[in-house]
Amino acid sequence: MAIKDEVQGTWNHLAGAVKTKYSQITGDDVAGVEGNIQQLVGMIQKKTGKARDEIEEFLRTISDNTTSTVGRISEAASDLACRAGETIREGYDYARDASRDGIKAASQTVQHRPGESMLLAMGVGVVAGLILGSTLGKTKN
Repeated sequence: MAIKDEVQGTWNHLAGAVKTKYSQITGDDVAGVEGNIQQLVGMIQKKTGKARDEIEEFLRTISDNTTSTVGRISEAASDLACRAGETIREGYDYARDASRDGIKAASQTVQHRPGESMLLAMGVGVVAGLILGSTLGKTKN
């Protein structure tokens, strides 16, 4: 996530928390301070009559919680991506090993039983030819 997106997300969360806690504050009020925390504190103080220290502590708490949440989400997403990559690698390794084993077994069969292997290959070719021929014959009609 880009820094700008993180900051915007934090600001949006902060603005929502302010509107929830201080019902006198509207979306237009928050938009009017354009991301300036000092202006936000001043505007809240003016509209609510609350002490500046109390407002700043509330905003600090919200900001800390949001930053912590974003960090946990980022870590979880990174961990999931890492595990997905490992799973894909394991699947690739398994498929590669299975293919090698299959090729090795087929080669050994051909070496130990060349006649039977030739007959089997010829039989498979005949069956494939018959299937292909019947399929092509049906499409021409």
